[in-house]
Amino acid sequence: MTIPFVLLLNADRVIITTTMYDDVSGVRQVRTAADSSLRREVTRWTRDVTRGFDTDSIEETTHGVVVSRSTQVNDLSAYQDVNASATGILRRPFSFVTEYRWEESINIDFLSNVKEEAAAPYTTFEYRLIMPGEVQTASPQGEMNGRTVRWVLTADQEDYTLSATATALRWDLIILVVYIVGYLGYRLTAFLIRRARLKPRKI
Repeated sequence: MTIPFVLLLNADRVIITTTMYDDVSGVRQVRTAADSSLRREVTRWTRDVTRGFDTDSIEETTHGVVVSRSTQVNDLSAYQDVNASATGILRRPFSFVTEYRWEESINIDFLSNVKEEAAAPYTTFEYRLIMPGEVQTASPQGEMNGRTVRWVLTADQEDYTLSATATALRWDLIILVVYIVGYLGYRLTAFLIRRARLKPRKI
């Protein structure tokens, strides 16, 4: 993913949220707020960040504009900068846990002028990743809370690689195993009761 530095520099805030589903599809949303005079530019810059996604909404007031993209579901693993995977029933058919992995490369596109170089260390943006299971690890270290990991990153670094892992219980398999064990237990109990009734009694 490439983020134009001019977006970070001119927006009051930039929040990028990626939601990953258990089939490795997902939604990417960029929500940014800026002065209303920059509506056209902000719309274009956010479009550059979320190529392949649609515009969700544009809210404009006398004080500013909020651009949000998008609620469209895409195959996240198809993007060149993203490595997303789920290790489940095909690789581990008898595992009660599905493991999810996410890695993404982020590039900040600078114009390489003096103004940008001076502002970069003080310019931040937020990246939120929502995974199908509880987050276990995050790199670089982020704020982990249940299924979500949150990074606050500064723009003085041109490239970032964000990664996270998560796990989720496979309730379908657990319920199936409980059903089978319960059924076998019922049949075994019925067999022992029937056998006890058929056993000859001593006179």
